[in-house]
Amino acid sequence: MASTITDVAKLAGVSAQTVSRTINTPELVSKKTLDKVQRAINALDYHPNITARLLVNNKARSIGLFMPFSSDQVKQSLFFSTLSAAICQFCSQNNLIMQMFTSMSREDSSQLFVKLFKERQVGGLILTCPSVSNEELIYLLSEKIPFIIVGRPGILTAQIPYVDVDNVKAGTIAVEHLIQFGHRRIGFLNGPSNMTLSIDLREGVTAISRSFPELEILEAETNLTLECGYIEALKLLQTENRPTAIFTADDLLAVGVKKAADELNLRIPEDLSVISGVQNGWGLILPYKLTHVDTQFEKLGDIAAQHMARYILNEEPINLSTLLEVRLVEGQSCGYVS
Repeated sequence: MASTITDVAKLAGVSAQTVSRTINTPELVSKKTLDKVQRAINALDYHPNITARLLVNNKARSIGLFMPFSSDQVKQSLFFSTLSAAICQFCSQNNLIMQMFTSMSREDSSQLFVKLFKERQVGGLILTCPSVSNEELIYLLSEKIPFIIVGRPGILTAQIPYVDVDNVKAGTIAVEHLIQFGHRRIGFLNGPSNMTLSIDLREGVTAISRSFPELEILEAETNLTLECGYIEALKLLQTENRPTAIFTADDLLAVGVKKAADELNLRIPEDLSVISGVQNGWGLILPYKLTHVDTQFEKLGDIAAQHMARYILNEEPINLSTLLEVRLVEGQSCGYVS
């Protein structure tokens, strides 16, 4: 059975209140008392309830991580697992707690976060995959809830801190790479239109298209799941004049493209080139090295956690508007037009 604060008090020969005061405000007790309590804690291997300590200190050393998707979608996303692992590791190293939330409803979640913050159960939020709609952000701002967004918000203002990768550039360099292989009819499996990620990728594709009037982009919007990638790729590849290459918003869609290509007896890259705009790890399960854009997910999580921790621990204002550079990582999934 785990030791209690009463056990520590009895062994140290002091009251439970003194033990609590020693743990929470050691600077206010004498060295003699501090030494006695510390020896008792060590002898009993006592671990104080961190949540109780935080309530006593009137602080919530807890970071809430919100993912606006169903639990099934989150399970399929290595983006979320990589991001949450980076944030969790940072929290562990800095005596912070990470809480994860998933929900399809941003509005309901925003109301929950306000409640949790006011009850001191979370000290701040890290939000992911922002939409073009900003109602939940405006609501959180009005309630003075501290947050950081991983991803570009729908509106850019100094009041909304965020960190993201340059997805516009990701879209440009991905299609530019296909153009260099002679592709002029390119399928584009993009994410949902309400995500700023999708908007930025489209902007990058449009930018490079202006320099190549003969370029034909066949865009399809879809959810970022393997099955959706398979269904949309199958539609594109069964058209009479099919694309010779497909650019996908992320790796998971690229895995869906591979499934569709196999079904139609199309070889990658001999018959079809494939490139992923957002590398999230799913490409590792493919039998070839997937050409992709490196988007530094671990760094995104680490930067967001660092800034939120500074706010929670030191009440430093969150001033963050950062775009990380991207780079193309050439694999074995792109080839010249046959």
